[in-house]
Amino acid sequence: MYYTFMAIIVAFCLVLVVLGAYRFFTLRSNGNNVTLRRLPAVGNHGWRNGILRYESNNELKFYQFRSLSPFPDVIFHRSHLTLDGQRDYTEEEASFLFDGTPIVKFRHEGKDYEAQMSKHATMAFVSWIESAPNARLDKMSPSEARRRMRHI
Repeated sequence: MYYTFMAIIVAFCLVLVVLGAYRFFTLRSNGNNVTLRRLPAVGNHGWRNGILRYESNNELKFYQFRSLSPFPDVIFHRSHLTLDGQRDYTEEEASFLFDGTPIVKFRHEGKDYEAQMSKHATMAFVSWIESAPNARLDKMSPSEARRRMRHI
């Protein structure tokens, strides 16, 4: 009975180590370091360190550093992202945020976020959002376009 219990605990610990190693080695080297928080948040609360990865043309995935899940913690869809501006960090935030880059404010599916990252990562993030195709544009076949034109 004792050995069975110990085997279960060792197996559980091994699974945790494997998940942590997978997350560390596969995510750390790919992506941009970011500090992200969802609003509303008061003071310094809610900031999470992690990695932003551009997975496809339309998705940006956020992985928290302090998580063992192999899945992203937040998925941002490009067509639902809008920029709300930038702000400087406060004196309290300066103790744990990157030095010298402003905080980017954005909205995704009705939820407000703030992110702070390096200058190059901020430039890439803003460019990626601003270059997104308009969500109102419909891609349609030529036959569908002709059909719609007949009804005008």
